[in-house]
This record gives sequence, C-alpha cells and structure tokens, in this order.
Amino acid sequence: MKKNLTFFGIFAFLILLVWEADRGAIAYISWRSFETILPLFAVLFCLTGVVLLVMVTNFVLHKVVQKQQKEALCYAKNISDDQTIVLNRKEVNKAMMLLVDSMVSITEGDLEKAKTNLSDLKKIIGDDVLIDILLLKIYKGEKNFDKMEELSAKLESNPNLKLVGFKADIEAKMQKKQFAEALKTANKAYQIRQDLYWVIESAFNLRVKSGDFEGALQVLNSGFKKDIINKENYQKFKAVVLYELAKSAKEKDDNVNCFKFCSQALECAPNFVPAALLMAEYYVQNDKQTRKAAKVLSRVWRLNPTTEIAKAYLDLWPEDSVTEKVQKMESLALTNGKNSSVNNMILADLYCKARLWNKARNEFEVFLINNPATKKMAKTIAYYEKHANSNEKAADNWKKKATSCLEDNVWVCSTCGHISSKWHAYCKKCDEVGSFEWQLFADKK
Repeated sequence: MKKNLTFFGIFAFLILLVWEADRGAIAYISWRSFETILPLFAVLFCLTGVVLLVMVTNFVLHKVVQKQQKEALCYAKNISDDQTIVLNRKEVNKAMMLLVDSMVSITEGDLEKAKTNLSDLKKIIGDDVLIDILLLKIYKGEKNFDKMEELSAKLESNPNLKLVGFKADIEAKMQKKQFAEALKTANKAYQIRQDLYWVIESAFNLRVKSGDFEGALQVLNSGFKKDIINKENYQKFKAVVLYELAKSAKEKDDNVNCFKFCSQALECAPNFVPAALLMAEYYVQNDKQTRKAAKVLSRVWRLNPTTEIAKAYLDLWPEDSVTEKVQKMESLALTNGKNSSVNNMILADLYCKARLWNKARNEFEVFLINNPATKKMAKTIAYYEKHANSNEKAADNWKKKATSCLEDNVWVCSTCGHISSKWHAYCKKCDEVGSFEWQLFADKK
C-alpha cells in the first residue's frame, strides 16, 4: 500500500508539472476510425484515473485472496477462525524477541521479568499453549506448586500436551509430599508411554515410596529391557527393592522368600551392607549357621568395610571374652584394604576395653592423623585418659569436646547430603531412591 501511494503521488506531481509547463498543449488521438483532439491536461487526468482504478482493484484482490488463504488454513487445520494467529513481519519479530527474552530470564532466575515478557507476548499471540509451558517453569522457580497443578490440569486436557501436564503434576505433588496422588498420575503416564526416562523414573520412585516394591520391580525391569536404565543403576535399584521385599517377607515370617530376596540383592550389589546384615541374621536365627553368617559379613567387609558389619561379625560369638573379640577384629582388620580408619576406630575401643593401653593409644593417634575427631573417638580417648593416665581433667575435656565433634557411623545421601543413623530405601529430604552411602563421619548441620 505504501509503495502504491508513493507511485500515485509521484505520478500526480509529474502531471502537475506538465500542465504548468504548457497549459495550452493538446494531444491528437487516433485509434482505428476514432479520432479526436483533447487538451494534454485532460489526457493526463484520464491516465491518473486509470492508475487509481488499477490500485483500487489490486487492493480489493489482495484482500479477497488473503481471506481465502485464511479460510483454507482454518479448514485444513480443522480449527475455528478465532484460533488462527495471523501476524505481520514486525509482530513476528517482536514475538520472537519476547519469547527468547522470556526463556533467558527464566534461566537466569529473573522470574518477574519473564512474567512481564510473557504478558507482552500474550498480547500479540493470545492465550497460546507456548505461554502455558513457560509459565510452568516460572511457577516451578517460584515454588508455587498449587499454580503448577492448576496449569498442568489444563495441559492434560490437550491430547498433544498430555504428557507435559502429567510431568508437571507429578513434580508439583511430589514437592507437596502428596505421593499417593503423584503415583496415580505417574501410573497414567506409564500406561501411555513406557519408553521415556522420566516416566519410568517417576513410576519407580513413587512405587518405592508407597511401599509397592513388586510394582517398582516391574517398572524397573521394563525400563532396563528398553535400555532406558543403564546396567549400573539397574543393579543398584534392584538391590534396594529386593532388600525391601526381603524385609517384608521377614515380617510375615516367610523365611524362604526372605532368604531368596536377600541372596538376589547381594548378587545385584555384593557390597550392599543392609542385605548382608539381614542375611547373616537369617543364618543365625534359622539355620544356626554362624560360619555361613561370618562368611557373608566377611565378604561384604572386604568390599565395603563399615562399623555395622564389624559389630555384627563380632556379635556372632556373644560369649567371647574381650580378648577373643580383639583377636577376631585384628584378623578381620587385615582384610580391610578400603578404609583403615575404620580399623583404627574399632580397635581403639576394643583395646581400651581389654586395657591394652599402648595399642589403644597407637590406634587413636593414627586415626587423628588422618581424620578429625568424631564423637565415638572422643569418648574412647576420654575413657583412655581416665583409666590409663588417671587424668580426670583431660578426660572431662574430651567428654565436652565429644558434644561438638562430627557424627560417626552415619548414612549420608549422596544427592543432598542428608544424614541418617540408619539406611533407608530413599532419602526423606530429597526423595532420591538408593542414595544412602555409609561414611565413617560427617558434619551434621
């Protein structure tokens, strides 16, 4: 339109110049049998009218074609006319810039700016699903999980975005600790798609949290068969599930399945401490097989030496004297090539009880060279100062120091660092399954 108006203006200006240059000029027109003489101005005026008529005709045809294209698009997409977005080049460029700015702002954490950009974008493209998807990220950043649930319900009603809605709904409900409701949504997603990692992960984690370990094992096997879960994680998670199944069997006095699941758990993860402890307990209580229990504990001790394993090993012989326990622990310590500080802690305590003061001092001195003082070690040194050196003041100082020393013999979540005195199938803080690892000491904040 701008080009046509510019052309028409220039043409009119040229006509005016011609008329001003020679107002008396005439034009002789001869076409077939038609002949006439007209003033030049009249001829030019007629040409102007023709040009104007062409411009108007072009404008009308353009609008007609544009409307036909719009109607064809609506028919092809089978959507109503008011859902079709028709933008000019300037609006497209502005919309693209607002979209990019919104995504950058969300990544940077500037959620207020992202909201403003999305509001401006909405004025251009309307209430589009693209805006809803970006709003989900904003609500997640704001920890506004109620809004996430509302928006996820809207997306679930869209057949093309159903899984996006499911994922957002699961995340929101998990943050709100509504695991039962989240599991229902995860199961819906699992029924639709079983080849997506987040679907398998959500279904597995939530079934573990709900105590449905058989269902969790089913999901885990499905994910492994489809190459969604790698072998290392599969073995780790499977060991966790099998151990929980073994515990459940024990509670039901189902010794056959308790033994079976424990054995399978240790096959999946040979260094899995909880399964080894339960297996040793089974051998002692049911078969009176102390030697088999000792073999299980010794095997795990070589791979993953912990104070729990050592204690369970020494407790296999409850009638042993302190001297006999020292001898067994010294033999067990020789097979620990992973963490000698565990040997130092346990032997220091045993040597003190056996009144082998020089050996006890050597053990805790070596321990303190390689590690900070822990609560247990501080108490052991306090006992040593009181009974070996008769130094009540030093003993009291170590007792007081023990209250501020690091926690020892703890299970730590490898994902969030949460500390627990016992192993759990999943972390109560970050909900990660199979994340607890034993540590000799940790700073409990």
